Amino acid sequence: MAISDNVKRKLWAASGGFCAKPDCHTDLFPFFDNGEITNIDELAHIIGQKSNGPRGNNILQLSKRDEFDNIILLCPTCHTIIDKNPSLFPENIILEWKKNHQQSIVNLFKFNTFENRESIRMHIAPILSENRSIFNKFGPYSVNARQDQMATELMWGRLAIQKILPNNRKLESIIEFNLHLLTPSEFEIFTEFKIHREGFEYNKISGDVNASVLKFPTGFENIFL
Repeated sequence: MAISDNVKRKLWAASGGFCAKPDCHTDLFPFFDNGEITNIDELAHIIGQKSNGPRGNNILQLSKRDEFDNIILLCPTCHTIIDKNPSLFPENIILEWKKNHQQSIVNLFKFNTFENRESIRMHIAPILSENRSIFNKFGPYSVNARQDQMATELMWGRLAIQKILPNNRKLESIIEFNLHLLTPSEFEIFTEFKIHREGFEYNKISGDVNASVLKFPTGFENIFL
């Protein structure tokens, strides 16, 4: 058995890119001084993958142990600590870490409903503007990319993760809380944006680039206008 790509993608998204151990929260995708990014995330089994593994003496079927509910995203140090000291870190404690960490990420993107389309447009316009500015200046089709591809790719990678990914999460959450204000055609565009957001985020965080990811949907820039 092995952890599937779908489970990995869901874990990366649910973690927000940080170690789930509550006294750690290490950034799992740090940048180096030269602008390059690495990943130090480790997919830790809550109940050991094998019966003789850490916390492995459990009724959970071996075939179920690589599923999302039994995996937590940790830094290498915390992964080592919990597996070398399973009596100090039993299943219930680690499950509580995961639950609380995921909820803290969700809470970052909770927004109120708006009374009208003008109000929500005023709220999302600065976010859209920042994303557009970053893409136009450092995206793969920018003037900077044509003049200095390597340096621009480094900047694009950094800003995509630090700015565009959280901005996309905000946009999705804001609109999800205000679906009642969408027109039918805008709802279709928003659905495309959600597919794009997930694929774009997976590509940038995992480094496993999938060329089939849906592009930023035409018309989303003008949503709620």
